[in-house]
Amino acid sequence: MQKFVSGVAAIVAMAAIARAQGPAPSPLVPQVSPAPAESPAPLQPTVPAVLTKADLEPFLDALIPSQLRNRNIAGAVVAIVKDGQVLLAKGYGYADFAAKKPVLADQTLFRPGSISKLFTTTAVMQLVEQGKLDLDGDVSEYLDFAIPKTYPEPVTLRRLLTHTAGFEETLKNLFVPSEDAMKPLRDYLVATMPVRIFPPGKVVSYSNYGFALAGYLVERASGEKFERYIDNHILKPLGMLNSTFDQPLPAPLQSKMSQGYLIATKKPRDFEFVQAAPAGSLSTTATDMTRFMLAFLQGGIADGVTILKPQTVRLMESRQFELHPALNGLGFNFMEYSTDSPRIIGHGGDTLYFHSDMWLCPEARLGFFISYNSAGSKSGGGRGEVMRAFSNRYFPAPPEPKIEIHPDAAKMDGRSVSGVYEGTRRGETNFLKIAALLGQFSVRSNADGVLTIEGMKNQRNELKQWREMAPLVYGEIDGPEKIAFRRDVSGTVSEMLPFPAIYEGQRVSWYASKVFLQPLIGGSLLLALLTVVLWPVAVLVRKRYQRPLFVHRSDRLLYFVSRIVCLGEILFIVVPAIVFSRALENIGLLGDGIDPWLRIFRVFGWLTMVGVLLLVIAAVRFTRLTELGHWFRIHAILLAMGGMAFGWFCWQYHLLDPSLKF
Repeated sequence: MQKFVSGVAAIVAMAAIARAQGPAPSPLVPQVSPAPAESPAPLQPTVPAVLTKADLEPFLDALIPSQLRNRNIAGAVVAIVKDGQVLLAKGYGYADFAAKKPVLADQTLFRPGSISKLFTTTAVMQLVEQGKLDLDGDVSEYLDFAIPKTYPEPVTLRRLLTHTAGFEETLKNLFVPSEDAMKPLRDYLVATMPVRIFPPGKVVSYSNYGFALAGYLVERASGEKFERYIDNHILKPLGMLNSTFDQPLPAPLQSKMSQGYLIATKKPRDFEFVQAAPAGSLSTTATDMTRFMLAFLQGGIADGVTILKPQTVRLMESRQFELHPALNGLGFNFMEYSTDSPRIIGHGGDTLYFHSDMWLCPEARLGFFISYNSAGSKSGGGRGEVMRAFSNRYFPAPPEPKIEIHPDAAKMDGRSVSGVYEGTRRGETNFLKIAALLGQFSVRSNADGVLTIEGMKNQRNELKQWREMAPLVYGEIDGPEKIAFRRDVSGTVSEMLPFPAIYEGQRVSWYASKVFLQPLIGGSLLLALLTVVLWPVAVLVRKRYQRPLFVHRSDRLLYFVSRIVCLGEILFIVVPAIVFSRALENIGLLGDGIDPWLRIFRVFGWLTMVGVLLLVIAAVRFTRLTELGHWFRIHAILLAMGGMAFGWFCWQYHLLDPSLKF
């Protein structure tokens, strides 16, 4: 069981890599994270510090260098704007750890991942202002390839910009290993088009593909290559001269690029090529990001240069989609963050090695950008810790309102919401469905109706606790986050609506839950593993005492083949799990280069399924040989039953599909 779980868990790394392109809850992650990866800490009602450079700089100078040391991160950069001015832009640590090359806020380039989506959204809205794109028109009208009409409702730009177009998760070629592997954006979109598994506008499911599609619409409507459009209409007008979406970097910027690391003490990694460029290929400096933040805090204008009309900026920042009125919502790709006060919007971003966040507080005319050049040795990268500390210091929370929920109602609701859920950001029609299975999470209620949710931990690595504050609305105890649950038409709780508003949790039936499937399939594979391991032992014992099992050669052959089939079942899961676990070291494993191996994998899988039939034949045959003994015959029956369960699992989770998409 444990070998099965640990082996298949490596497949989750594929989904984790995909999320690393998104903002992140703890979840380009299963339940991996777009928006801050760590939620803000409880804000204590106190007198706030005055946000000045004299107060802010020593505060960050104490916090961020300690993060770099404690988390094994090479370097970081921070930029803060306030009231139309740059309050602070500063680098920490090293852009090249071995060479001890320092991070410089105005020169060192970082990769802010999915913060790139805000630039893509800006480009889309510029073309909407010009009448070249329609937020509510069918995007197929602008495309030179077809999107299958899975649902009557069309895919629109409004749906793409709020992650409600209904696409399943896709991972293949999201990153590619080199410039030579990069394809034109259109070719990537056609080859990788995911299935629409949700009706548009109904379910939120974060989608890198959706934003790559939005970027292609910019190309189609403007007549300019996406990277050139961004350069000509956003970066150059704002004076962001050390920023680009180009891959590889233009020659003048290459020497300024920070190295990227898993951890600082390991070797640096190669430049990351993001095939879905509009979703995450920006390279920029902290100083350049101040220009972008100032433009949005000043109604689309920076130093007299207008990139958007004020009403367009307000539209982008206002709530365009919500899962629940009491929870965080989505603007046009701006996400509301969980703080008690004031309202903060922004976007997080992760590549494999760089981890970033950008927050805007229009009410306070404040913008904050932070980026790290290493994944680090602890989850979350530290940006959530910085946000909490910053909020605690400068925007302390008001006293919490008294919650009036009858204890009996809380207990009853706690029981009704308890169960197993899976996220809507998932693969459904390819083998990424396994990652969705392993990413399922349990909601549990204690005797008082207080909830805990599997995987949702606080900074002390303890499970967060949630108390009901309104019917089916729960607030984090000692924290600002909120979640809610929704009933279906029958009155059964069927959805969990978490933070951030980029995916939902959908309740799963008992027979589709990991609580049932992991013991079933894990137990089957454990039995197969023990059978293979003890096989030579049994042979040696029988040889030592000269007690052969079978008289007939056909029975000996059937016995031998049944053991080979058990070995095949184990290899069919463990080998690809090991291969995919190496994806962080070799990103080419998630591209077209894996296709020949996938074909071999599928052929091997079908041969194993034929072998499962032989397990059934062996069980029937051996149960008739009473001289074999009671336990031997039971073992043969269990192997056959386990093989059939394994075969059903492989079919159900698309491990045998001929398609090379994922």
